[in-house]
Amino acid sequence: SFTEAALGAAKGALKRLDRIQVMIDDVLKNNEDSSSSSDTTTSVIVATVEKELANFEVAIADDLSMPRASACLFSIVKAAEKEFKRVAKLKKEEDVEETPSLDMVGLVRVQEALKQMDQVFGIYYEVPQVKGEKGAAGADDDNVNGGAIPEDVMDLVVQRTAAKDAKDWELADSLRAKITELGFAVKDVKGGDPIVSKV
Repeated sequence: SFTEAALGAAKGALKRLDRIQVMIDDVLKNNEDSSSSSDTTTSVIVATVEKELANFEVAIADDLSMPRASACLFSIVKAAEKEFKRVAKLKKEEDVEETPSLDMVGLVRVQEALKQMDQVFGIYYEVPQVKGEKGAAGADDDNVNGGAIPEDVMDLVVQRTAAKDAKDWELADSLRAKITELGFAVKDVKGGDPIVSKV
């Protein structure tokens, strides 16, 4: 049944998927030689992805058990998020001599798995614009990106989330101020991803 809470949870889940997809795309664009950055035999992410893909296949074969299939999808997303948080935490530590590196092989495998799972879910697609609808060509062009949050704002939101996880409240507050200066508001959701909206 439809409820506002269910709609909000679905919206938050979609934003979480979009955010991790953008983060992985950005990292892979900046590191073209990602296949040689790490060994697949030592990648914790690759092991998680392979396990969850196997579980996903079982769930789909089991009369399209979409709740189990979705759980597999979000286990993979969580593994990628943990990797970004791990590196962000290491970068903040003052006694780190060299810049920590991401598990590029694992992130490539996450990206491949998301595309593979999306063949079933159909999440990543371009929403067609209806003529005369806000955001359509020739309609009200208040937001050039058609409602999308700019990448620099989402980067600040991710950094703020990492700062909050590390209990660095001063940094989290300063990042919220920067986000507000850019014309966006961040609403924290207990147990979920923050909601970002244009002010």
